[in-house]
Amino acid sequence: MQNEIWEQIGNFLNSLRCENVERKSYIQFSELKEADKLKKEAQKKYETAVAKLQVDQRRNIELYVEVLQHKAFMAEEQAYCQGYVDCIQLLAGMGLLEKNPEIEKIIEKIKK
Repeated sequence: MQNEIWEQIGNFLNSLRCENVERKSYIQFSELKEADKLKKEAQKKYETAVAKLQVDQRRNIELYVEVLQHKAFMAEEQAYCQGYVDCIQLLAGMGLLEKNPEIEKIIEKIKK
């Protein structure tokens, strides 16, 4: 039951996800910029190599890459939502969050 609740909370938090990279609180890792650069270089080599393959080999590799990308995206989504949950739990544990009757109603609804 508790996993279902966290799943619902995760879905809710994910719906709030903001892609505004211009906000002051946006975290930017220099490692991500470097990883993007390396990806672009590797992608050129990948595309050249894949173009030389037979159709069925190309499909298999492209499918594998799609699956890897999807898994990475889902892991990122999970980590993002987990960060929200961890922050909420921390603030609640410190007594900094006030009880909100509306949120309690939502939680009760999710539990049913």
